[in-house]
Amino acid sequence: MKVSLKRRLIFAFVTSQVLLAIGLVIVGTSFSRHYLERAYDVYLEGRAQSVGSIVYYADDGSARLLFNEAKIPPSSQHGHSEIFLVRSDHGNFEEHTVGFDPHTFDGIPPAARFWNFERNGRRFRAIVLHDVAIQDTEEGIPLPPPTLTIIYAADTGGIEHQIARLGLTIGALSLLIFIPVVLFALWSMQRALKPLDDLAISASSISAASWTFEPSPSVSSTQELQPLIGAISTVLAGLEAAFAREREFVGDAAHELKTSLAILKSTLQSLMNKPRQLHEYQSGLEAMNEDCERLERLLNRMLQTSRAEDRIATGREHRPDAVDLVSSCEAAVAQIARFAAEREIRIEFSATGPVMIRAHLSDLELIWLNLLENAIQYSPRGSLVEMNVVADSEMATITVADHGCGIEAAHLPHIFDRFYRADAARARTTGGFGLGLSIAKSIVVFYGGQIRAESTLKVGSRFVVRFPLEDALDQGRTGVGQRTV
Repeated sequence: MKVSLKRRLIFAFVTSQVLLAIGLVIVGTSFSRHYLERAYDVYLEGRAQSVGSIVYYADDGSARLLFNEAKIPPSSQHGHSEIFLVRSDHGNFEEHTVGFDPHTFDGIPPAARFWNFERNGRRFRAIVLHDVAIQDTEEGIPLPPPTLTIIYAADTGGIEHQIARLGLTIGALSLLIFIPVVLFALWSMQRALKPLDDLAISASSISAASWTFEPSPSVSSTQELQPLIGAISTVLAGLEAAFAREREFVGDAAHELKTSLAILKSTLQSLMNKPRQLHEYQSGLEAMNEDCERLERLLNRMLQTSRAEDRIATGREHRPDAVDLVSSCEAAVAQIARFAAEREIRIEFSATGPVMIRAHLSDLELIWLNLLENAIQYSPRGSLVEMNVVADSEMATITVADHGCGIEAAHLPHIFDRFYRADAARARTTGGFGLGLSIAKSIVVFYGGQIRAESTLKVGSRFVVRFPLEDALDQGRTGVGQRTV
């Protein structure tokens, strides 16, 4: 399921604005309720004091307390129900609103001054005042003079109405602000995301036939897109180079196969043109057999190259065991000894004691066989090929040097390319295909190593391979051994 980044951003922004509006309404109404209740408490206290102020003594000197409800000041809260109860602490006076229910104030909290309750489906807030002095004074008042307890309650419908109206007002104002803000945000997002659209358009124009990637000025000037632009450019450069290598590989492989097949066909046609003597057929068949062997070697090298590069592309399947690098060199020297003897080449191998690295022995032997074969092919008869292994605390260095014709400086950067040969004219004489060094490099890189070539014309060439050591094992690098083949 495809998800739109633009829709996600819009949804996130709209959701945040809605939550902000809801938060404003909640916070605004909460603060309003708090301050309205405080103001209402002041109102209740004033009303209770006004009720207590109209309690007075009779004029006959009997110390009777009288109450004139008509003198209560009118309430500023029109249409609200009010309930009051006034009683003397001497127990000889009590007044209340008309129709007062004696159980109305049964639930007074013992330590509260204000409290809320419900009556007949309406919410009330009440205040209780204790020990309120009677403001009227007359002769004959008993000592100590009586005090009043006043309970006054009024419904809070006005507060609820004001809070609801305030909430609606805040919500409406938030909505009025929300609409232009969202429109502005949509416009801003559209503009901010335009570089991504331009980048997608630029990237969509890339194909196997056109590797041009030219981001627009809006994309190039966007700081957040710079890492992505760099990554795309790097990947494109690598892909273009890989495609170029594949085209060259196919072309070179086709050329090599065509050459071998052309030679086979030419020999076969020569034998078929006219009747030949037995020895001529035998000679022709031997030549064809040699060409078949050459073709078989070419195919084997191509398979080795493909496998080596495929391993680099797919990564390590598992961590190989630690092996002795020196043993792999000795095995390669032993395998190629006959080939060297045929060309009257001596191989001198020297190494410190066991040097342990993590790799497969067969892969290491293939590296050394390719390097030694290359050195032997380009060395004059009777010369020496030297191979030595040294190690320090972190790396093992393997050197294969010959005393042949050397390689021109212009060819050195390309000698590890597939099918590349500095001297193509000698290819058939030496039997090389330009794949050995490419295979060696692929395997070295796979195991995290490095390989380089150094050469001086008419002096010789030197190939240097470096591998990281196996840290967990004792290298035991003591004593020096040397063997000449």
